[in-house]
Amino acid sequence: MRAESNYLVEMTVRAGVHENTWGMVDYTDTVQHLVALIKRYLPFLLITTLVVGTILFAMSCNGSTVAFSSDSKVASLNIEVAATPSAQNRGLMGRTELAKNSAMLFDFGGITDTAFYMKDTSIPLSIAFIDSGGKVLAIKDMKPFDLTLVRSPDKYRYAVETNQGWFEEHGIKPGNRATVDL
Repeated sequence: MRAESNYLVEMTVRAGVHENTWGMVDYTDTVQHLVALIKRYLPFLLITTLVVGTILFAMSCNGSTVAFSSDSKVASLNIEVAATPSAQNRGLMGRTELAKNSAMLFDFGGITDTAFYMKDTSIPLSIAFIDSGGKVLAIKDMKPFDLTLVRSPDKYRYAVETNQGWFEEHGIKPGNRATVDL
């Protein structure tokens, strides 16, 4: 019995001085420090990751669309919004192409009778004039570089320019509805 108690005492002494007889490193202090840091900064890290992820997702999606409905069919365009006067004056000038199912939306913020022309615009376009209630008032085709003024027959709030023929291809006509999702 005496030999057994010497063994227990010897083990207790060794454990008391943190002698590691198996050659392993004791990471208790390091792990506890890391756990404390993670608990402290994890909420900030998660919030930052969510915010940055949301911003990057929004940038990649381009987010804004306009959907046209006709005879129980819906056709959508990804839109670039020209909301400022300088963006509205520039429009699609200088561009050499417009991606399929893409468009530029002119939001005048109120009722207008502004005319359009194709100065410095090399892409054949179609334009739809839309009132503030979402009704398509008119659709007109425009020729590249043509300085002829193109007008809506009625005052409108929105104008959508897209590749020529898109509205016809999708069966969109005056009287159909449009929903703008900015």
